[in-house]
Amino acid sequence: MYVLIAFFTPLLYALSCIVDAHFSNAVFKKTSSLVFYATISNMLIIPFLFFFGIPVVPPFEVLAILFVIAFIEVFYQIPYYLSLRRIDTSIVVALFSLGKIVLPILAYLIVDEKLALSQYVGFGIIVASTFILNFDVRKCKLNIAFFLMLLVSVLLSLVTVLSKYSLQHIDFVTVLFWMSLFASLISCSFLLFKNTRDDIVDTFPRYRKKVKLFLFNEMLSQGGFWIMILSLAHLPVLTVEAISSSQSIFALFLGGCFYKFGGSQFREDFQVKNVAKKLSFFTLIIWGICLVVI
Repeated sequence: MYVLIAFFTPLLYALSCIVDAHFSNAVFKKTSSLVFYATISNMLIIPFLFFFGIPVVPPFEVLAILFVIAFIEVFYQIPYYLSLRRIDTSIVVALFSLGKIVLPILAYLIVDEKLALSQYVGFGIIVASTFILNFDVRKCKLNIAFFLMLLVSVLLSLVTVLSKYSLQHIDFVTVLFWMSLFASLISCSFLLFKNTRDDIVDTFPRYRKKVKLFLFNEMLSQGGFWIMILSLAHLPVLTVEAISSSQSIFALFLGGCFYKFGGSQFREDFQVKNVAKKLSFFTLIIWGICLVVI
């Protein structure tokens, strides 16, 4: 049952990525301002946590880990939003799978999880597929978004493992409460820099105009994250991460629906040959997922 529940994480994240791509390509020019408003919106989920329990003050060691997680959650967004401006949204989503390169090592070192040989083959298929999707044969090079998303996916893999470690000591309500609080406080540090502060002030009318969409996107993102936390409490880290790799399929499908009914306000190529190429490699990613999960 929890394997099926875990698939709601990539579904919600895919929809959230499409909204992120809209913000990055059509609303905000400066990435730091977008990161600030996206993170501040995160504060709104804190009151809802009290419906699920009362957060407590964790031990200092765990509190320090939660601060590190929050720090990553804020600053990974910069290369992420830059990538959304350079390549198709669904390919950006697929590049999150690059974290699988280091995840088995991190999972083994931190929470002592091990995989069978077939599962490691599955991760190899996932990584190889994302590599080919971003390799330009004529120029014989990878686009810069590949390296940006490599950094992002490695950081988020670390977040996943550290979250699993935290959940071994405290409940998920406490994890989410302190992560949200720390992330919001960290984003406020942007106001210390004059150029960034001025742009945040200048773009506030845009944020106010799009605030409902920000809140909706925050619900999608937090919903996906809450489900991931729930899944981590019942499934191995690597299984949850493998399921999350199906996010690119959801992004391409949902993006096609939005393109058909509302036009393109985000970056995605829907030419038949390119869609066929992406679907082919996304299918290989699903195969890799099956090898890991089954």
